Amino acid sequence: MTKRFRLSPPALAGFFPLSLVFLLQHSLLAQEVPPPDWRFESEVGASVFFGASDQTTVAMNLGVDRESARFELENQLSYLYGEASNESGTTFVNKRSWAAASNLDYRGFSRVNPYVFGGALSSLEKAIEIRLKWGAGAKLTALDSEVSSLDFALAFLGERTVEDSPTNGEAKTLARWSGEVNLRRVFSEGRTVFEAKGNYSPVFDHADNYTVTAESSIAFKLSEIISLKLSVVDNYDSRARNRGAVDNNDGRVLFSVLSSF
Repeated sequence: MTKRFRLSPPALAGFFPLSLVFLLQHSLLAQEVPPPDWRFESEVGASVFFGASDQTTVAMNLGVDRESARFELENQLSYLYGEASNESGTTFVNKRSWAAASNLDYRGFSRVNPYVFGGALSSLEKAIEIRLKWGAGAKLTALDSEVSSLDFALAFLGERTVEDSPTNGEAKTLARWSGEVNLRRVFSEGRTVFEAKGNYSPVFDHADNYTVTAESSIAFKLSEIISLKLSVVDNYDSRARNRGAVDNNDGRVLFSVLSSF
């Protein structure tokens, strides 16, 4: 029997008030800075594998960003659903997860800038009923131009995870370090965009307890709004099997349609 997880609105609301506070603060300072630049992005992707084991995965992403001379605010919401069938032909749900995140980056004129963030996620494949995280750090901008951008970030975060387990459903609170790198490169006068992201987050006093996220993508622009995108995502959680997951590693390849304006 496939387990279901609950989508908890209070969990999602924990970090959005922070975004509203800074949006209000920015409106009060509107006379001193240029008008903000809004950006909206939506993505729908899928992957289908057939043969000895049929698998289908559908992913949806929604992003809303606001950028001004003082800060950049990023909000992301994503949902993933997948089904697979075994040798006997029985179909079962093997992926079902959602994630929401908000990141506030202070964009000063220096190479090193502070940022704060918060997020929530739930994952069937990682046996996580709900995971909340919040923290702050600093970002080093090594390269920033219309063609290329490269930055490194180091943060300290708190994390609270409730296991998706029929036996205990234990809640654990941990402190983690987080190291991140982001690369973006534009080719063919903006018609092709390559992006790569990596994040490593070990527990503060237990280096063998860690998570790793790696993502790379290439998007081909068809118009000012629509792009075709190929992405490879790999997520590793060293404690996933201990919670009852099939594997610590979870990866996927997706073909998607991306719209941004």
